[in-house]
Amino acid sequence: MTASLPPFLGYVLAAPVLVAAAELTAAYPSAARTGTPSPDVAGLLGLGEIMTAAALPGAALISVEVGPDGTVSFTLPPARSGYDGDTSAAELIADGLSVPRRRVRVPPPRPAAGRARGAPHPAVGTRTPVRVAVAVARRRLLEAASATLGTPVAGLRLAAGAVTDGAGRRLDIGALAVTAASTSTIAVTVDLTSR
Repeated sequence: MTASLPPFLGYVLAAPVLVAAAELTAAYPSAARTGTPSPDVAGLLGLGEIMTAAALPGAALISVEVGPDGTVSFTLPPARSGYDGDTSAAELIADGLSVPRRRVRVPPPRPAAGRARGAPHPAVGTRTPVRVAVAVARRRLLEAASATLGTPVAGLRLAAGAVTDGAGRRLDIGALAVTAASTSTIAVTVDLTSR
């Protein structure tokens, strides 16, 4: 059984193609951000949240971009890229957007001074924000397909890099990249399930 997590805030960024983003702080539960104490054990921070909180200083947006050619690229904050963080993010994106892994472009490695001893692994601090950005992108792709096909979102399926409806009509995510884009930055609340 999957548990529902509190809603997370993501963004559709103003761009000519679909660019969805989340702040690194998206991985940090809202109760912990506000400092509201929780009387029950379930409300306590887990190790992943503690490591994410330790990684917050200097964080930037994590973004996922869907290109007209149907590929998906992503950007992680400099301190989070490299190592296994890029590979983990690529796998999360491929899974969340139901695209073949070969269609997710991993950014070229950036020179880095290295991770400080005891610093959280990049993949730990970026997992939830990547999932938030992917959820925003997925929603926008389905909404764009709904408007194009005239089919309610509930009647659409995203698989193998394309959206299909019950009648068998199919739209590649690349064909939806411009339609799903926004001319202004929009805040979007998304729900995630625990994994």
